[in-house]
Amino acid sequence: MISVVDALLPTIILSVSALLTIPILDVIRRRDNKHRSLVVIWVAVPFFAAALWTVHLALRYFEVMDSNPFLFVSSSSGGREVLSSSFLIDAVSIYMVAVYLVMGFTSCLYSSLYIGFEEKSSERYFALLLIVVGSVIAATLSGDLLTLFIFWEASAAGSCFLIAYNGRADSIEASLKYLIMIVIASGFIVYGLSIIYGLVGSLNFWSIREALTTLPDKTLLLFAFLFVAAGYAIETAVVPFHMWLPDAYTSASSSSAAFLSAIVDQASYYVFMRVLLYILTPPAVLNWPPALSIFSAITMTVGNIFALAQRNVKRMTSYVCIADIGYNLVAITSVKPLGVMGNLFFFFVGGMTTALAFMAVGVMNKLGIENLDDFSGVGKEMPLTSLALTTAALSFSGVPPFAGFIAKYLVFTAAIEAGMAWLAVVGVLNSVLQSAYLLRLIHYMYGKKPKRLGLKEPKGILVPIYIAVIIITVLGLYPSLALEIIRPAANQLSILTP
Repeated sequence: MISVVDALLPTIILSVSALLTIPILDVIRRRDNKHRSLVVIWVAVPFFAAALWTVHLALRYFEVMDSNPFLFVSSSSGGREVLSSSFLIDAVSIYMVAVYLVMGFTSCLYSSLYIGFEEKSSERYFALLLIVVGSVIAATLSGDLLTLFIFWEASAAGSCFLIAYNGRADSIEASLKYLIMIVIASGFIVYGLSIIYGLVGSLNFWSIREALTTLPDKTLLLFAFLFVAAGYAIETAVVPFHMWLPDAYTSASSSSAAFLSAIVDQASYYVFMRVLLYILTPPAVLNWPPALSIFSAITMTVGNIFALAQRNVKRMTSYVCIADIGYNLVAITSVKPLGVMGNLFFFFVGGMTTALAFMAVGVMNKLGIENLDDFSGVGKEMPLTSLALTTAALSFSGVPPFAGFIAKYLVFTAAIEAGMAWLAVVGVLNSVLQSAYLLRLIHYMYGKKPKRLGLKEPKGILVPIYIAVIIITVLGLYPSLALEIIRPAANQLSILTP
């Protein structure tokens, strides 16, 4: 039998490791030899421990999946269950936890090589990385809206500090902007949750869904969900609530941008998917796809148009993240098993690709290469880093044989299957627009004469970068490696739809 401790153990492992990180790394800093390798080992160990327990949890779940596909566990031993925390173990949450651990390990490995270990606050930075991953995993496994809210806000608070870590004025300003937005979002969410609890007497996912399907007058309950959806739309950076994201990712260190785009971005899409597909599932509860499809089209279009206008490559990548939000919303809008499959595949591929882009750009930013003109001829001077960035650009554009092509194919096919061919057409046109500015970047790297000669790319930091390159390439050539794992999660949607 799976218990609450079983569900929380990956979070406990990462959180305890975070608490131990500050004193342990302080001791490591005092060593004269090989301290960097010890930091890398310390950052890696919690992820491997959490991964081993996740595999154990998955095996135990799959033993009972056929009889109980949505397994709820509660902290209550009987009595006031409405006030207890609950956790939902299903194929979707198990898959997403595995995704966070892979992406978290890759981006944290990069951070341990990118951040100057001699900086006195670096151990706090590494501790925050572990805390945010642990909070996101707990939010993913949450089975009620209050537990989801608590852990999600914990990850958002940690994200603020990661954005402001380098201490520059623009980073602090971007962090404050993000903080203000999440405070506003939290106000919307808490207000909506208070109405829902007053009407239903519970915040459990299934209790709310049953109430939504049986209440004769759903007006007030749907009004409450409007506030909840608006709050999470702000934190997901759906247009027109996207203003904080480009400043945050551009001003933050490249290691923070890579981590946040891989972990927090993908987690925000998951929260949106969980609330819309598993609680407000249309047509059983509310026919929300037409409205969301409009936001999807606007989000991907605005993201790509603004990215086209950028000269700073890091800021351009930030707008690509906004465009990716639109592509994810296309999959959610379809409300089809194929859409869930495309969404879950896109979570992993999109997260790894944005992390790869920020990591590669970060290596070049350290050498003063920031704007398009600076990238002239860099492909000849820094061939390995340029190849990694080119891989990210082609995957973003949906060019085979990279995984981005399969992700977009699944997403757009799901839209057509759901009878929204117009949205698939908008997505394809946006992909063409995306290819235009990304191919322009590749042209600068390989088609122009170098402006700076004698550049040397650091070799050690390329290890996490090429982990991402290998994953994107292998999943593009053999997508079934991921899709076979995703299929049970996608098929579970048919249980909820009439």
